[in-house]
Amino acid sequence: MSLSEILAVVAPGLAVGGAVCVALARRLEAAQKRLSTTEEAARSAIQEREEACQRLLEASRALDDARTEDEKKTGWLDHQQEEINWLRQELESRPRITRKTYKIVTLGMKSTGKTSLTLKWANPLVDLGALQGTKVERYERTVSHVPGKDVTMEHVFEIGDWGGEHIVDAQHELIVEEIHGMLLVVDLGGKDARSVEPGRIQDQLREFQPESLKFFFGPKTLSSCKTVVLFINKSDLLPGTPAEVEAAARKHFEPLISELLHYKDQVDIRVLVGSASYGHSTHLLFSHFVEKILPRSAYDAQLLQRLKTDPPAVPQKPARAAPPPLPMQMAKV
Repeated sequence: MSLSEILAVVAPGLAVGGAVCVALARRLEAAQKRLSTTEEAARSAIQEREEACQRLLEASRALDDARTEDEKKTGWLDHQQEEINWLRQELESRPRITRKTYKIVTLGMKSTGKTSLTLKWANPLVDLGALQGTKVERYERTVSHVPGKDVTMEHVFEIGDWGGEHIVDAQHELIVEEIHGMLLVVDLGGKDARSVEPGRIQDQLREFQPESLKFFFGPKTLSSCKTVVLFINKSDLLPGTPAEVEAAARKHFEPLISELLHYKDQVDIRVLVGSASYGHSTHLLFSHFVEKILPRSAYDAQLLQRLKTDPPAVPQKPARAAPPPLPMQMAKV
Protein backbone atom coordinates (compact mmCIF):
# COMPACT_ATOMS: atom_id res chain seq x y z
CA MET A 1 0.00 0.00 0.00
CA SER A 2 1.33 3.22 -1.04
CA LEU A 3 1.90 6.17 1.25
CA SER A 4 -0.90 8.10 -0.33
CA GLU A 5 -3.26 5.29 0.28
CA ILE A 6 -2.13 5.05 3.87
CA LEU A 7 -2.60 8.80 4.37
CA ALA A 8 -6.03 8.57 2.80
CA VAL A 9 -7.01 5.95 5.31
CA VAL A 10 -5.35 7.59 8.34
CA ALA A 11 -6.18 11.21 7.61
CA PRO A 12 -9.87 11.01 8.50
CA GLY A 13 -8.99 9.29 11.72
CA LEU A 14 -6.39 11.89 12.53
CA ALA A 15 -8.88 14.64 11.78
CA VAL A 16 -11.43 13.04 14.05
CA GLY A 17 -8.81 12.50 16.72
CA GLY A 18 -7.66 16.12 16.43
CA ALA A 19 -11.20 17.36 16.76
CA VAL A 20 -11.68 15.09 19.76
CA CYS A 21 -8.48 16.40 21.30
CA VAL A 22 -9.54 20.01 20.74
CA ALA A 23 -12.94 19.26 22.27
CA LEU A 24 -11.30 17.52 25.18
CA ALA A 25 -8.89 20.43 25.65
CA ARG A 26 -11.76 22.89 25.67
CA ARG A 27 -13.70 20.77 28.13
CA LEU A 28 -10.61 20.47 30.27
CA GLU A 29 -10.12 24.23 30.16
CA ALA A 30 -13.76 24.77 31.04
CA ALA A 31 -13.49 22.24 33.85
CA GLN A 32 -10.37 24.01 35.15
CA LYS A 33 -12.20 27.34 35.08
CA ARG A 34 -15.15 25.84 36.95
CA LEU A 35 -12.74 24.26 39.43
CA SER A 36 -10.96 27.56 39.90
CA THR A 37 -14.31 29.32 40.43
CA THR A 38 -15.41 26.59 42.83
CA GLU A 39 -12.15 26.85 44.74
CA GLU A 40 -12.51 30.66 44.92
CA ALA A 41 -16.07 30.27 46.10
CA ALA A 42 -14.95 27.67 48.60
CA ARG A 43 -12.20 29.99 49.87
CA SER A 44 -14.70 32.86 50.16
CA ALA A 45 -17.15 30.59 51.97
CA ILE A 46 -14.39 29.43 54.31
CA GLN A 47 -13.33 33.05 54.97
CA GLU A 48 -16.93 34.08 55.59
CA ARG A 49 -17.35 31.12 57.90
CA GLU A 50 -14.21 32.06 59.78
CA GLU A 51 -15.40 35.67 60.05
CA ALA A 52 -18.81 34.47 61.21
CA CYS A 53 -17.14 32.25 63.79
CA GLN A 54 -15.03 35.22 64.94
CA ARG A 55 -18.13 37.39 65.25
CA LEU A 56 -19.89 34.61 67.10
CA LEU A 57 -16.92 34.28 69.43
CA GLU A 58 -16.87 38.03 70.08
CA ALA A 59 -20.61 38.01 70.66
CA SER A 60 -20.18 35.14 73.07
CA ARG A 61 -17.49 37.04 74.95
CA ALA A 62 -19.68 40.16 75.02
CA LEU A 63 -22.53 38.08 76.35
CA ASP A 64 -20.29 36.63 79.03
CA ASP A 65 -19.12 40.14 79.95
CA ALA A 66 -22.72 41.33 80.07
CA ARG A 67 -23.67 38.41 82.29
CA THR A 68 -20.73 39.16 84.57
CA GLU A 69 -21.67 42.86 84.73
CA ASP A 70 -25.28 41.94 85.36
CA GLU A 71 -24.23 39.66 88.19
CA LYS A 72 -22.20 42.53 89.68
CA LYS A 73 -25.15 44.91 89.42
CA THR A 74 -27.42 42.32 90.90
CA GLY A 75 -24.96 41.96 93.76
CA TRP A 76 -24.86 45.73 94.22
CA LEU A 77 -28.64 45.94 94.21
CA ASP A 78 -28.85 43.13 96.73
CA HIS A 79 -26.30 44.94 98.91
CA GLN A 80 -28.19 48.23 98.58
CA GLN A 81 -31.43 46.52 99.45
CA GLU A 82 -29.79 44.99 102.51
CA GLU A 83 -28.51 48.43 103.49
CA ILE A 84 -31.95 49.96 102.94
CA ASN A 85 -33.52 47.27 105.08
CA TRP A 86 -30.93 47.89 107.79
CA LEU A 87 -31.48 51.65 107.67
CA ARG A 88 -35.23 51.14 107.79
CA GLN A 89 -34.84 48.96 110.85
CA GLU A 90 -32.57 51.58 112.43
CA LEU A 91 -35.08 54.34 111.73
CA GLU A 92 -37.94 52.27 113.06
CA SER A 93 -35.96 51.55 116.21
CA ARG A 94 -35.19 55.23 116.79
CA PRO A 95 -37.64 57.69 118.33
CA ARG A 96 -39.60 59.92 115.99
CA ILE A 97 -38.60 63.58 115.77
CA THR A 98 -41.18 66.24 116.53
CA ARG A 99 -40.38 69.89 115.95
CA LYS A 100 -41.21 72.76 118.28
CA THR A 101 -40.67 76.17 116.65
CA TYR A 102 -40.18 79.46 118.47
CA LYS A 103 -40.59 82.58 116.33
CA ILE A 104 -38.41 85.66 116.69
CA VAL A 105 -39.06 88.82 114.67
CA THR A 106 -36.18 91.16 113.83
CA LEU A 107 -37.03 94.80 113.08
CA GLY A 108 -35.03 97.92 112.31
CA MET A 109 -34.28 100.53 109.70
CA LYS A 110 -32.34 99.72 106.55
CA SER A 111 -28.60 99.05 106.97
CA THR A 112 -28.71 98.82 110.76
CA GLY A 113 -27.07 95.38 110.55
CA LYS A 114 -30.15 93.25 111.31
CA THR A 115 -29.24 90.49 108.91
CA SER A 116 -25.56 90.43 109.94
CA LEU A 117 -26.59 90.32 113.59
CA THR A 118 -29.16 87.60 113.02
CA LEU A 119 -26.83 85.42 110.99
CA LYS A 120 -24.02 85.73 113.53
CA TRP A 121 -25.93 83.23 115.65
CA ALA A 122 -28.56 81.82 113.25
CA ASN A 123 -26.11 80.81 110.49
CA PRO A 124 -22.47 81.53 111.48
CA LEU A 125 -21.06 80.15 108.18
CA VAL A 126 -22.76 82.71 105.95
CA ASP A 127 -20.68 85.21 103.98
CA LEU A 128 -21.71 88.54 105.49
CA GLY A 129 -20.12 90.42 102.60
CA ALA A 130 -22.62 88.97 100.14
CA LEU A 131 -25.78 90.04 101.97
CA GLN A 132 -28.45 92.06 100.20
CA GLY A 133 -31.50 93.80 101.54
CA THR A 134 -34.80 91.92 101.19
CA LYS A 135 -38.37 92.32 102.31
CA VAL A 136 -38.18 89.34 104.64
CA GLU A 137 -35.82 86.43 105.09
CA ARG A 138 -36.44 83.52 107.43
CA TYR A 139 -33.66 81.57 109.06
CA GLU A 140 -33.82 78.52 111.24
CA ARG A 141 -31.46 77.34 113.90
CA THR A 142 -31.87 74.09 115.80
CA VAL A 143 -31.27 74.89 119.44
CA SER A 144 -31.58 71.49 121.10
CA HIS A 145 -32.72 67.87 120.80
CA VAL A 146 -34.42 66.37 123.81
CA PRO A 147 -34.95 62.60 123.51
CA GLY A 148 -38.07 61.04 124.97
CA LYS A 149 -39.33 57.49 125.23
CA ASP A 150 -40.85 57.40 121.76
CA VAL A 151 -40.30 60.91 120.41
CA THR A 152 -37.29 63.23 120.22
CA MET A 153 -38.31 66.86 120.49
CA GLU A 154 -36.36 69.23 118.24
CA HIS A 155 -36.45 72.85 119.44
CA VAL A 156 -35.90 75.40 116.66
CA PHE A 157 -35.61 79.18 116.57
CA GLU A 158 -37.21 80.64 113.43
CA ILE A 159 -35.98 84.19 112.85
CA GLY A 160 -37.96 86.50 110.57
CA ASP A 161 -35.60 89.22 109.34
CA TRP A 162 -37.70 92.08 107.95
CA GLY A 163 -36.13 94.59 105.58
CA GLY A 164 -35.87 98.10 106.96
CA GLU A 165 -38.41 99.61 104.55
CA HIS A 166 -40.99 96.92 105.40
CA ILE A 167 -41.47 97.54 109.13
CA VAL A 168 -45.15 98.33 108.56
CA ASP A 169 -45.61 94.96 106.80
CA ALA A 170 -44.01 93.24 109.77
CA GLN A 171 -46.76 94.55 112.03
CA HIS A 172 -49.18 92.18 110.31
CA GLU A 173 -47.07 89.23 111.47
CA LEU A 174 -47.04 90.61 115.00
CA ILE A 175 -50.82 90.93 114.98
CA VAL A 176 -51.67 87.58 113.40
CA GLU A 177 -48.95 85.12 114.41
CA GLU A 178 -47.67 83.92 117.74
CA ILE A 179 -44.33 85.60 118.40
CA HIS A 180 -41.97 84.36 121.12
CA GLY A 181 -39.27 87.01 120.84
CA MET A 182 -38.70 90.41 119.28
CA LEU A 183 -35.37 91.95 118.30
CA LEU A 184 -35.25 95.69 117.62
CA VAL A 185 -31.99 96.73 115.98
CA VAL A 186 -30.73 100.32 115.89
CA ASP A 187 -27.28 101.59 115.05
CA LEU A 188 -25.01 104.52 115.81
CA GLY A 189 -24.16 105.20 112.16
CA GLY A 190 -25.27 104.20 108.68
CA LYS A 191 -23.53 102.02 106.13
CA ASP A 192 -19.75 102.49 106.06
CA ALA A 193 -19.98 105.07 108.86
CA ARG A 194 -16.70 106.03 110.53
CA SER A 195 -18.22 107.97 113.41
CA VAL A 196 -21.50 108.40 115.23
CA GLU A 197 -24.18 109.98 113.05
CA PRO A 198 -26.64 112.00 115.17
CA GLY A 199 -29.03 112.54 112.26
CA ARG A 200 -29.42 108.80 111.70
CA ILE A 201 -30.02 108.26 115.41
CA GLN A 202 -32.83 110.83 115.27
CA ASP A 203 -34.36 109.04 112.26
CA GLN A 204 -34.44 105.78 114.18
CA LEU A 205 -35.94 107.42 117.25
CA ARG A 206 -38.73 108.74 115.02
CA GLU A 207 -39.18 105.29 113.48
CA PHE A 208 -39.74 103.78 116.92
CA GLN A 209 -41.64 106.66 118.45
CA PRO A 210 -44.25 105.86 121.13
CA GLU A 211 -47.17 105.82 118.71
CA SER A 212 -45.40 103.24 116.52
CA LEU A 213 -44.39 101.08 119.48
CA LYS A 214 -48.06 100.60 120.38
CA PHE A 215 -48.48 98.54 117.21
CA PHE A 216 -45.51 96.35 118.14
CA PHE A 217 -46.83 95.73 121.64
CA GLY A 218 -50.39 94.77 120.84
CA PRO A 219 -52.39 92.25 122.91
CA LYS A 220 -51.47 89.34 120.61
CA THR A 221 -47.74 90.06 120.95
CA LEU A 222 -47.83 90.60 124.69
CA SER A 223 -49.73 87.36 125.22
CA SER A 224 -47.03 85.20 123.59
CA CYS A 225 -43.80 87.21 123.46
CA LYS A 226 -41.29 86.25 126.17
CA THR A 227 -38.70 88.97 125.63
CA VAL A 228 -37.98 92.11 123.62
CA VAL A 229 -34.35 92.98 122.98
CA LEU A 230 -33.09 96.35 121.85
CA PHE A 231 -29.66 95.83 120.26
CA ILE A 232 -27.67 99.05 119.77
CA ASN A 233 -25.33 98.09 116.93
CA LYS A 234 -21.97 99.42 115.69
CA SER A 235 -20.54 100.11 119.13
CA ASP A 236 -17.11 100.20 117.47
CA LEU A 237 -17.95 103.76 116.38
CA LEU A 238 -17.57 104.87 120.01
CA PRO A 239 -14.22 105.31 121.78
CA GLY A 240 -13.49 104.32 125.36
CA THR A 241 -13.69 101.30 127.63
CA PRO A 242 -16.54 98.80 127.22
CA ALA A 243 -18.39 100.40 130.13
CA GLU A 244 -17.95 103.87 128.65
CA VAL A 245 -19.06 102.68 125.21
CA GLU A 246 -22.19 101.07 126.63
CA ALA A 247 -23.09 104.15 128.67
CA ALA A 248 -22.64 106.44 125.66
CA ALA A 249 -24.66 104.17 123.36
CA ARG A 250 -27.50 103.97 125.86
CA LYS A 251 -27.50 107.74 126.21
CA HIS A 252 -27.90 108.21 122.47
CA PHE A 253 -31.03 106.02 122.51
CA GLU A 254 -32.30 107.00 125.96
CA PRO A 255 -35.75 108.13 124.67
CA LEU A 256 -36.37 104.75 123.02
CA ILE A 257 -35.11 102.83 126.03
CA SER A 258 -37.43 104.82 128.31
CA GLU A 259 -40.42 104.06 126.09
CA LEU A 260 -39.59 100.35 125.97
CA LEU A 261 -39.30 100.18 129.75
CA HIS A 262 -42.96 101.25 129.96
CA TYR A 263 -43.73 97.65 128.92
CA LYS A 264 -41.37 95.96 131.39
CA ASP A 265 -44.26 94.82 133.60
CA GLN A 266 -45.87 93.04 130.65
CA VAL A 267 -42.83 91.57 128.89
CA ASP A 268 -39.11 91.16 129.57
CA ILE A 269 -37.11 94.10 128.16
CA ARG A 270 -33.34 93.81 127.54
CA VAL A 271 -30.90 96.35 126.10
CA LEU A 272 -27.64 95.13 124.57
CA VAL A 273 -24.82 97.20 123.09
CA GLY A 274 -22.49 95.54 120.62
CA SER A 275 -21.21 95.14 117.09
CA ALA A 276 -22.53 92.62 114.58
CA SER A 277 -19.46 93.10 112.39
CA TYR A 278 -16.99 92.28 115.18
CA GLY A 279 -19.19 89.78 117.02
CA HIS A 280 -19.34 91.82 120.20
CA SER A 281 -22.32 90.79 122.40
CA THR A 282 -23.85 88.53 119.72
CA HIS A 283 -23.30 85.51 121.98
CA LEU A 284 -25.17 87.33 124.74
CA LEU A 285 -28.09 87.81 122.38
CA PHE A 286 -28.35 84.10 121.64
CA SER A 287 -27.96 83.16 125.30
CA HIS A 288 -30.65 85.65 126.30
CA PHE A 289 -33.16 84.30 123.81
CA VAL A 290 -32.44 80.76 124.97
CA GLU A 291 -32.87 81.74 128.60
CA LYS A 292 -36.10 83.66 128.11
CA ILE A 293 -37.82 81.68 125.36
CA LEU A 294 -36.75 78.08 125.75
CA PRO A 295 -38.24 76.14 128.69
CA ARG A 296 -35.71 74.42 130.91
CA SER A 297 -37.09 71.05 129.86
CA ALA A 298 -35.88 71.84 126.33
CA TYR A 299 -32.20 72.13 127.29
CA ASP A 300 -29.97 69.29 126.15
CA ALA A 301 -26.40 68.52 127.21
CA GLN A 302 -24.85 70.20 124.17
CA LEU A 303 -26.78 73.42 124.73
CA LEU A 304 -25.89 73.50 128.42
CA GLN A 305 -22.22 72.98 127.58
CA ARG A 306 -22.28 75.76 125.02
CA LEU A 307 -23.96 78.21 127.37
CA LYS A 308 -21.40 77.31 130.00
CA THR A 309 -18.25 77.49 127.86
CA ASP A 310 -19.11 80.00 125.12
CA PRO A 311 -16.45 82.70 125.61
CA PRO A 312 -17.41 86.35 125.40
CA ALA A 313 -16.74 87.86 122.00
CA VAL A 314 -14.09 90.57 122.06
CA PRO A 315 -14.45 93.25 119.38
CA GLN A 316 -11.34 93.66 117.28
CA LYS A 317 -11.81 97.33 116.48
CA PRO A 318 -9.02 99.61 115.34
CA ALA A 319 -7.86 102.45 117.51
CA ARG A 320 -10.12 105.41 116.98
CA ALA A 321 -9.74 108.99 118.01
CA ALA A 322 -12.54 110.52 120.06
CA PRO A 323 -15.11 112.21 117.83
CA PRO A 324 -15.81 115.92 118.20
CA PRO A 325 -18.41 116.79 120.85
CA LEU A 326 -22.01 116.62 119.73
CA PRO A 327 -24.15 119.73 119.50
CA MET A 328 -26.05 120.43 122.68
CA GLN A 329 -29.44 119.52 121.24
CA MET A 330 -28.06 116.16 120.07
CA ALA A 331 -26.25 115.36 123.28
CA LYS A 332 -29.62 114.81 124.94
CA VAL A 333 -30.43 111.86 122.66
